[in-house]
Amino acid sequence: MSVPGVIIDASNVAATRKRPWPFSRVVGVRDAWLSKYPGAQAIAVLDATVRPFLDEQHLVRQAEREQWLEVHQGDADDRILALAAQFGAAVVSSDNFRFARREHAWLQGNNSRVWSVRRVEGKVIFSLRHLGIATDAEIERDRLHKLDKAGLLREDAEERFRCTDPAGSCLRRGVVLLPRQVNKDANRWYCRSCGYEAVEVVVEPPLPDVLEAGPVLVTVQHGYTVTRTVPVPAEGLTLGRASRSRPGTTDVTEGLDADRAAGISRSHLRIFLDDDGRPIAEHLPENNASFLNPELGFDGVPRTSRLAAATPYALEDGDELHLGPGTVRLRISNGAEPEGGYTA
Repeated sequence: MSVPGVIIDASNVAATRKRPWPFSRVVGVRDAWLSKYPGAQAIAVLDATVRPFLDEQHLVRQAEREQWLEVHQGDADDRILALAAQFGAAVVSSDNFRFARREHAWLQGNNSRVWSVRRVEGKVIFSLRHLGIATDAEIERDRLHKLDKAGLLREDAEERFRCTDPAGSCLRRGVVLLPRQVNKDANRWYCRSCGYEAVEVVVEPPLPDVLEAGPVLVTVQHGYTVTRTVPVPAEGLTLGRASRSRPGTTDVTEGLDADRAAGISRSHLRIFLDDDGRPIAEHLPENNASFLNPELGFDGVPRTSRLAAATPYALEDGDELHLGPGTVRLRISNGAEPEGGYTA
């Protein structure tokens, strides 16, 4: 293997609102990276259990022949991070990788090696992630969630499999199979319905629940006190300090004293959606400040991860933006409408 400059999380990049997921999305991201960094090498890693969910299987096979796609039988996330650590490579994924922060300490607070992908008017845009510092409780929660998703916390010890029929004609394609639904030959398993090879489900594929769950929501906090929750409309959302001259701005300063509100510009931050409905943030004024998943000082003021003005930053589920001196916080989530509706 040549030394890769980037490891692409193929399952994560390919995922869309509807299945099957087009593998051409992975091809497009790789091509865009190589165009951005001429001479670089890019490797994509795909969880073998995800392969049945992919469309354009001819592109998958072509990528394997060209040896830039690795279809991994184990945990693809672990493989992605292992390759990134081995080669000092960047990672393209929207995953926060909180479950792996103990084994891969370089992820903690990293803002230089993990990239998200956004598509704006058909163009692929790379955005550096600001991962923030995960607490021990968050790391343990995500680690247990990952084990549960993998079936390692199940009370029964039965193995699970998926059929890899590339044509999509098998009635059980993509369905979890029990041992009685596969035949074993030496160290390989085959689907009883169609005869194609079946792979053991070590980790369930990352189905795009986040994309299907609902609108992008912005929860406004003053410190730790929630003041309102608003959805991001198709035309985007501008947040800032109330002004009669800007009726289209969502006020995030109501209830603050004048000194604290002064750190928020009238039009401070814009949040809009890309072609896939994924959120992007843009800090608007040259003065004042916005921070993404910052490390906080003892005084609670953000110390790191300040956003540059007029620069798009991809937002992922659970990200937190701090505006001005940090009193105003915006938490990003993808979910159903809260009980009682949205607060105005």
